[in-house]
Amino acid sequence: MPDSAQDVVAVVVEEAMSAREELGETVAEAVEETRGGLSAIAAGGACGLLAALTAHSAIQQRLAKAWSPELAAGALTLAYATGASALFRYGQVRLRRAREASRDTLEVTRDTVARTVEEIANG
Repeated sequence: MPDSAQDVVAVVVEEAMSAREELGETVAEAVEETRGGLSAIAAGGACGLLAALTAHSAIQQRLAKAWSPELAAGALTLAYATGASALFRYGQVRLRRAREASRDTLEVTRDTVARTVEEIANG
């Protein structure tokens, strides 16, 4: 292999290794940030759960003064089931939209790569 070709290969390898190191640092930083964010979300979720349980107890006690304890518990259960159903449906719709957007993005990316390859091949 001529020296110029070896020089080109050396430069390409050096650039690839540099990009790999930079990518590794970026991924490590993203993982650390994600870990911190998830910890905060989990702690917030635990606090939210405690608040919901406290509110549930207070509401159930207030309802039990006007209705029987069984009827109060049933009313709250119905309210929670309705909310859960609505949120579940909303989540399904959002996930379906995200999946469609991902498919659209993939299709555009494939088309762009195909056009680029064709342009390079045709000069």
